[in-house]
Amino acid sequence: MKFVYEPALQEYMQRRRKNKIVVEVITSNNSDFEVTELHVHLADEKRAAFFIEKKHFRAHETEYGSVLLPPYRLEYEETVIFGLRKILFVHWLTWQGIRL
Repeated sequence: MKFVYEPALQEYMQRRRKNKIVVEVITSNNSDFEVTELHVHLADEKRAAFFIEKKHFRAHETEYGSVLLPPYRLEYEETVIFGLRKILFVHWLTWQGIRL
């Protein structure tokens, strides 16, 4: 599996001084129906250690940092692309190649 970072994301990660991308499966069951989706975000060293030690995430090293993948069964394509989307002052990570 190959991880590709878009240039805008690389720059943003350097500016924020965070080089760990966490792919997390989150579930909300506080309403009439249950929602499960992927949540991809950046983490610092302390938070990344929590995911690895306590939640048993797998770390995959890349040239720009590492990607932490959950111990759950997800579908991955051969190439996973991470990007950055921005509207005004709000930034969020995008991804292609990962499915529930």
